[in-house]
Amino acid sequence: MSEVLAPFEAMLDRLFPLQRVRAIDGGADWAAELSEVEASGFLDALVPGGLSLADVVPLWRAIGQRGAPLGIAQTMIDRSGRESGPARALLLAAAISGAADRVLAMSVDHAAQRVQFGKPIGRQQAIQQQLAVMAEYVVAVRLAVDLAAQGDWPSGEQAALAKTVAATYAPLIANTAHAVHGAIGISAEYDLQLFTRRLHAWRTDGGGETFWAQKLGRAALASQDDALDWIRSALF
Repeated sequence: MSEVLAPFEAMLDRLFPLQRVRAIDGGADWAAELSEVEASGFLDALVPGGLSLADVVPLWRAIGQRGAPLGIAQTMIDRSGRESGPARALLLAAAISGAADRVLAMSVDHAAQRVQFGKPIGRQQAIQQQLAVMAEYVVAVRLAVDLAAQGDWPSGEQAALAKTVAATYAPLIANTAHAVHGAIGISAEYDLQLFTRRLHAWRTDGGGETFWAQKLGRAALASQDDALDWIRSALF
């Protein structure tokens, strides 16, 4: 997987530094960057005979980690020639997972560097507890995304589970990050808001956690299996 992910990440780092991400957020055209991604061949990752879904989802997570345009990943889905609905939900969940990774790393780094009363705030038990809980949320999102990416293509139920989990934890991760950072975290000049805004936006894109949880509930109620058998067959 590293032979695919590493060059993709290097390309994203080169094309979408945070200064460029800010410009694109402000309405700047990114056609030149899209042309380079096109030339790399990654936009055809999901065409028949291409990469597996398990190989592509980490690419989507990398997009979220860098705040790069989701249009890159959506083009991969569009070119697959397959049902786009579940894949779009999984894409959003993977992007949330990537942004959550970035937000957690920024929060841990800030807690280690920010000094109050003569010591880093990361030494305070309350901050340590907040970061530990945030890390649990981040891992939960990652596991839900990876579960949905195990097969050839995500089922509606697997995609719904991934989006439900990601959308549930996205605001909690963002809120904890801002609590750890304090006032500086909401300033336009500070990078944290680039990713917490995305967490909130991607949470509601295509439906929030209630929308997707209801889809899961309706599917479970429509099944003739008992709850445990349905979970085993539909989600694993």
